[in-house]
Parts: sequence; structure tokens; C-alpha cells
Amino acid sequence: MEEFKKALEEMESLIGTVKSAVLGSVSSKGDPLSSYAPVYVDAERRCHVYISSMAKHTSQIRRSGKASVMLIEDESVAENLFARKRLTIDCEAKVLERDSEVWLEGIAAMEERHGEIMSSLKSYVDFDLFQLNPIEGRLVLGFGRSYEVFGPGLKEIDYVGGGGHRAK
Repeated sequence: MEEFKKALEEMESLIGTVKSAVLGSVSSKGDPLSSYAPVYVDAERRCHVYISSMAKHTSQIRRSGKASVMLIEDESVAENLFARKRLTIDCEAKVLERDSEVWLEGIAAMEERHGEIMSSLKSYVDFDLFQLNPIEGRLVLGFGRSYEVFGPGLKEIDYVGGGGHRAK
């Protein structure tokens, strides 16, 4: 369907533009926490974040093995603040072993995406590189343009809730 193809192309554009992600995690008591981190998203839609062990969300994500990631359009370019383009992804989280092949690949991609600061931060042993593996997501591209994204690499798409908003 042409609409779905266009939506997936817009998702690609959003992923290519956004450099940070809002992270959602939950404490052992079920208390929610939101934070953010610079992000790199690979071709399989795995989000990589390099975060300090001193950050509250790090211990929560490490303990639960889960995180929510939101990639959201910058306010300065949004047509409407009530309908900013965004992709929210439910993820399973794992810490990549420092200096392993996959860690080195992830850090190299983070360096390419975020520049010189990563060259300094990568030597900090109190930081962990998390790989957040997508389970499913919600793509919002404007009013009445909400989609479920799922499957390997979040490449499958369908409507959310059957057809948009209703007015009184």
C-alpha cells in the first residue's frame, strides 16, 4: 500500500535526523523514569546508547532488561507541537561486553554519529554501551497518522485503532 510505503520512508528520515532518544525505564517498585541519551540506530532498528552507570536509568534498564525509546522530531522544525513526528519503541535491553567485537562496532558507529566527544567518553569504564533490541513500536506522523511498526527491523506496518481521531 502506497501510504504504508510513504510512512516507512518518513520513519527512515526521522531515524536519520534524530541524534538523541528519550528513554523510559521502571524501578523495581514500578516507578517510571524518563531521561535521554545520544543514540545510534542501526539497520535492524537496534538503538545503541552509551550511558553512565551513575545515571538512575542505567541501573533500572540493567535490572529489568527493558526500555522504551522515543525518537522525536525537533520542536523547531515541527509543523505542530501537538503532532510532532515520533517513533516509540518497546525494547529488550542488553549491555554489550566492553571491547567485544559488537561493542567496538557500536562505539565506532556512535563516534561516527556523534563526533569527537565519543572519542573521549569511550575510555570511561563507568559507562556502558546498551543495545536496545526492538520488539514493536508506534509511529506517529501527524494527526490521524498513527501506525504500529513491528517484525524484524520494524519493517512491517499497520494502522493503529482503525482510522484516526473522532470529533464530537
